[in-house]
Amino acid sequence: MKNQKAIFFLFLANTVSGIAQGISMIAIPWHFTSVLGMPAFFGVLYASITFLSLFWGLLAGSIIDKYNRKRIFMALCATGSIILLSVSISGYMAGGIHYYLAALVFATTYFVYSIHYPNLYAFAQEITEPHQYGKITSYIEIQGQMTNMLGGGMAALLLAGPDLGSLELFGTDLNWPFTIQKWDLHEIFMLDGITYVLAFVLISMMKYQRIAGKEKEEGSIMVRIQYGLNYLMQHKIIFLFGVSTFAVFVTVLVIGFYIAPIYINNHLGGGAGVYAISDGFFAFGAILAGIGIHWVLKKTHSVVAIITMSLLTAGFYFYFIENTNILIFFIGLFFIGMSNAGIRILRMTWLFENIPNNVIGRTGSVFGMTNVLFRLILISLFTAPFFTNENNVIYTFLIMGAFILCSIIPQLLYYKKLIRS
Repeated sequence: MKNQKAIFFLFLANTVSGIAQGISMIAIPWHFTSVLGMPAFFGVLYASITFLSLFWGLLAGSIIDKYNRKRIFMALCATGSIILLSVSISGYMAGGIHYYLAALVFATTYFVYSIHYPNLYAFAQEITEPHQYGKITSYIEIQGQMTNMLGGGMAALLLAGPDLGSLELFGTDLNWPFTIQKWDLHEIFMLDGITYVLAFVLISMMKYQRIAGKEKEEGSIMVRIQYGLNYLMQHKIIFLFGVSTFAVFVTVLVIGFYIAPIYINNHLGGGAGVYAISDGFFAFGAILAGIGIHWVLKKTHSVVAIITMSLLTAGFYFYFIENTNILIFFIGLFFIGMSNAGIRILRMTWLFENIPNNVIGRTGSVFGMTNVLFRLILISLFTAPFFTNENNVIYTFLIMGAFILCSIIPQLLYYKKLIRS
């Protein structure tokens, strides 16, 4: 594989910043929903940020296709480090962080994430040979989920602190021989900000040879966005595949950022440790999917595999409605993580093979816009007081399971065309 050293630095930088970023994105939702008791406020915040990302997503795709992707990564790291370190320092000075500043950090991380991964995939396609697309998408998923798992484990320790000394897991009391002091948000943000600086340094050291052609894009932002839209309208099967296969990922984001802490707190009766550890189970399943997905492809077509994993995810969502066992919840998240990662890998490999590199950013932004629209609809619905009262959060899984089943219908209707593409 060419550009191995560049890919190594890219993945290393992604790992360093991703672990601390993962801790922050677990800490903030839990802080709002369970520490401050403000799930409705956080739901509105998440919905508002998601709405704004509709416009940001389209702009991000145009930026990715026009500008140097290495420099985009460096700009993202610089922005993240400045904001997180500034908020952290203010927290040290004031003895704590106001929830408005916590909301600012969440919004910053969310918008950085919104352009980071599309840029990562576009950059990976740019510096990778076509016959290596399957491997590189698998590596990206494995690396990303490894950081999620490590971030989840660290979050469990840092958020729960001394409570972990007697954590109940699977019906067994786990007594640790050491004590870990609980971290405050400003301390977590300081760690996150420092890792952005390290990631900036690592990415700046990258040297690579471009493989995929990337023509210089001319014209205004609107002209470039329109080109991406026209491309998808001329290739409707690509549009159909790109949108419909996003369903599981849509629900996973809604659960991870909003539903999970409410479900664990209100329905399962778990604490911060359970919330953070659940993210580790999800990530572990995703890692196994990244390792084993090529074996799956030898046995079945990618479209069949995507439909099968979507059905599996919907099945677990329906089961979560009645489930009150934390172990079963962890097992379910393990298989959901496996399904989500498998779909993402197969989906991106298919798109890499069917979309040229000079338009991959803009087509990705269109897919991202549909992702945001679906999330916005679900989040806006789930912020209704009904879903946050007592254990009514269970009904969100009924809705998300039905949403996934609906997404499978177009894949079945156009199955023959999809497998020929």
